[in-house]
Amino acid sequence: MKKWWILVVFLLSAGLVSALPYKNLKPILSSSGKRALRRTAKQPFTLGNHRIKVPPAVLRVHEQDLQISHLEMQLNPNVYRKAITSRNNARILKSLQQFLKDYETFHAKAPQIAANLDGRVWKGKIPYANYLPKDLNTLYVGEVHDVPGLAEEVADLLAQLPKLYPNRRIYLATEFLPAYEDRAFSLDNAITDPKEITYLLEGSPRRTSRVLYAAVKNGISVVGLEEEMGIIREIIRQSNQYPTAEMYEDFVISFEGVRFRNRTWAKTLHALRQADPDALIVVYAGYGHLGYHRDSNLPSLVGGKSFLALFTSAEYLPLNNPLFRYMNENKALREAFYAFPKAKLVERWKKPTRYKKILGADMAVILRPQQ
Repeated sequence: MKKWWILVVFLLSAGLVSALPYKNLKPILSSSGKRALRRTAKQPFTLGNHRIKVPPAVLRVHEQDLQISHLEMQLNPNVYRKAITSRNNARILKSLQQFLKDYETFHAKAPQIAANLDGRVWKGKIPYANYLPKDLNTLYVGEVHDVPGLAEEVADLLAQLPKLYPNRRIYLATEFLPAYEDRAFSLDNAITDPKEITYLLEGSPRRTSRVLYAAVKNGISVVGLEEEMGIIREIIRQSNQYPTAEMYEDFVISFEGVRFRNRTWAKTLHALRQADPDALIVVYAGYGHLGYHRDSNLPSLVGGKSFLALFTSAEYLPLNNPLFRYMNENKALREAFYAFPKAKLVERWKKPTRYKKILGADMAVILRPQQ
């Protein structure tokens, strides 16, 4: 097997990362993030009324990364109460500081990280039995929203799980389906009928809907995690007004919004675990909620034996983690990846390592960009 090489210099053209990593991100950015894409590259690096000091070497490479992933996640102080905007800014600052620490560790430990990474290109179905641990309580599946081909790959993963974990009940708990907020949690509410999924989606299916239907087809019960009315009530509490679509969009992906949502999801997952202690729970959500390097990530809130798989495509790697800009496969593996339009690159750690907290996952499934 071939391994990733860690570059000490900024190199995009020879690697898997596109030279235009932020094209077509509108479905997964806040309205403020969308506005950022139309700005010129040289903008003041500010948080609230304060200028943020970032080493010039980091800014040269990661200014746009950090603007989109951090600074554009500020809440409008003219809309939200000072308390929540201040807390949100404090979380942004804490996350920026953590990134700078991770950046230093990443470069200092580059040889050790590279030596412990293993990659392989697959042209057909990925045999997930080769990658997933046998002793597992929670499998986190993090995706980049609305990327063509990703939902199909996640659906294929789900189809393999009943054989990989026989004699275990399996649940798919997901961001992409509303929760039953008006009911106390019960296993009776777990969905096994595709018609119920269609009803809850209210005639507005997304790419992710394919995964939900694949779950019930393979005998996996589905549990909705997203408490939409709870989010609306929280926005009203923090702004004293009923949210517009833009307010809702900006809040749910702000640092405070993600933390609020992850905490409600964690409560549901704890209740599910308590109701069925021996079950395998698969959590399917956006990677921004799950990555080990992210603030208030869901695995840290839930705890237990878990495994996190990132599903992404090559051009989105810097959005998943800016440090992926330094990852560059050897020539043979790159050629194999680009030789077949639907090739999939699977990367994993050879053995357990604390460095997964820096890069964010236990394994990554990377697809070719699809039209």
